[in-house]
Amino acid sequence: MNRIFLVFFIFMLILSIGEFILKRKGMDGRQRGVIVIFYTLTIVCLIALQFQYYQMLPTSSIMNIFSPHVKRWLVQFV
Repeated sequence: MNRIFLVFFIFMLILSIGEFILKRKGMDGRQRGVIVIFYTLTIVCLIALQFQYYQMLPTSSIMNIFSPHVKRWLVQFV
């Protein structure tokens, strides 16, 4: 279901961008700029969502270093 929604959303985004390209001549410069910024942010967020399941930072090695210290710190408070 998630992939079906993603395909539908990308299709609607492409249609919306195409409509914007056709109608951008009659718009004010600031309005055009804001719309381009929103489209850019939407595309960047879509790309970032595709990488949400991949490990970007080596947090496991960092946690292996800090976990004994965190455990000792928690034991002191409990």
